Amino acid sequence: MKMMPEFPFAVPDRLLSIADLLAEQGWAVAESGLAPEVLDQLERNCRALWQDEALRPAAVGRAGERQVVPEIRGDHIRWLDDCPPCAAQDAYVEAMARLRLTLNRTLLLGLDNYETHYALYPPGAGYSRHLDRFKDNPLRTVSVVLYLNSQWQPGDGGELRLHLPEGPVDVAPRAGTLAVFMSDSILHEVLPARRHRASLVGWFRRRPDNPLLR
Repeated sequence: MKMMPEFPFAVPDRLLSIADLLAEQGWAVAESGLAPEVLDQLERNCRALWQDEALRPAAVGRAGERQVVPEIRGDHIRWLDDCPPCAAQDAYVEAMARLRLTLNRTLLLGLDNYETHYALYPPGAGYSRHLDRFKDNPLRTVSVVLYLNSQWQPGDGGELRLHLPEGPVDVAPRAGTLAVFMSDSILHEVLPARRHRASLVGWFRRRPDNPLLR
């Protein structure tokens, strides 16, 4: 998804805090700052796509080698570019544009665009430990997950587990929580969910040095 043009804005403290934490430790967890009505609409969108059977099982692997392996990855997805437009999605894309500009201004990451999809894990589904950057494609630079579970309670499962040198850190998938981490260095997994778990998952990508690389 191509981001919005460059524009001046006052940088909220939470965005500067995300940038500082990324520079210091490679990951950050923060509140998204999105309005409750925006989060509610995004959650309803994701769950409606599931009810309408408009989400497809996510695959693992690259290009012609991609295959669906529920034992490794059990979520169902739909890219935002393929969804009907709505104001809540526009607000989310604008928020990501502001985050991208903040990271570029403070960390000089050269982030050029953003790709994102809805992801829903049905009960019992998870995602085994992995990195988000492909070995043969270095463009994915920063991973972002926005959680959309307004009714999440402890014991519902579906936590994001970050595997860090000092030990694992679990992030509860509560609505409005934003997890941001470096795509090439933070090993992570999704613990099995015990109820339907909704999110928007995306990646800031840098411009390729080789124009043939996408």
